[in-house]
Amino acid sequence: MTMGEFARARRHLERARALYDPETHPHLRFQYGQDIGVAASCYLTLALWHLGYVDQASEVAAEAVQRAEELGHPLTLAYAVCHARGLIDICRRLPEEARSYSGQVVLLCTEHGFPFWAAGGRILDGWARFSQGEAAGIEVFRAGLADWRKTGARLWLPIFLAVGAEAYAKAGHQDTALQVIEEATAISDETGERWAIAEVLRIKAALIGATGNGTTEDVEALLVKSLNIAQSQQAHCWELRTACDLARIWHGQNRTHEALKLVRSVYDQFIEGFETVDLQNAKALIMSLSAGGREVTRVPTASKVLAAPAQSGSGTTRTRANAGTCPLPVEADISPNGADSGFAE
Repeated sequence: MTMGEFARARRHLERARALYDPETHPHLRFQYGQDIGVAASCYLTLALWHLGYVDQASEVAAEAVQRAEELGHPLTLAYAVCHARGLIDICRRLPEEARSYSGQVVLLCTEHGFPFWAAGGRILDGWARFSQGEAAGIEVFRAGLADWRKTGARLWLPIFLAVGAEAYAKAGHQDTALQVIEEATAISDETGERWAIAEVLRIKAALIGATGNGTTEDVEALLVKSLNIAQSQQAHCWELRTACDLARIWHGQNRTHEALKLVRSVYDQFIEGFETVDLQNAKALIMSLSAGGREVTRVPTASKVLAAPAQSGSGTTRTRANAGTCPLPVEADISPNGADSGFAE
């Protein structure tokens, strides 16, 4: 899953869940650190989300957290909340509930001496804070990330650094933002952790466009690379976000027909989750491009870290072969002066 082989991961994880026996396998949590049934469900949640099955991912995530709560095993509970709620909420950019559960994770891990997941809880708390415009959030996030690194962990660093780069840019720290996003891509290359690389490249494109550190051609090249990776991974969530960003650039180049064709081809793959933010925004873009693009007036910069309110998992569905769903972000300018950031220099 972490290598970006989502369809293959889904098959293995579904098989693992089928093999798991809650009556005979519970003792393995003491061997592996967490309940293996919950662990399989957590990673299945991530695989489903990337493949576009947001509603199904939400259902599996809820099952994972419920099972962890029933077990009364602290490490399994911290593991489940950080994976099935925290990481998924970062992917969906829905920080509204993260403040409550991230604090619970920190308290639980502090009580039981789990420094790794305590750091994860602080990262989630900081992300939720700066996503909602709280100035202190970036420092909480930075401290959590430092604690995460102290454990020797490198897993998840690319996505953590990418959303951190967005926060720095919104705070007006443009140079730091660019350094951090470069580190995110470098770590992905070094470790082979590829599950979020399409989104990392999309964010990088937005940042260099917003800061003037690249031409429109540079931004477009990064977005095309992001799109190709997402398509090769069947990562429809990332694919849709990148397609929308790329479509706005193409519209600005008087390539509105190509832009419309691109976004519609990605949108038409989806069979569920039509009430989510990403799909609603993609639909609005399709309608605008279909009308000649009168409302598509600029090349996109970076997307808002703060998304619209969380959508329910049960959206409108339709039948279509080999399809998925994903939530798409609300967009905002990341201006050099950080005017909409709420962060102090």
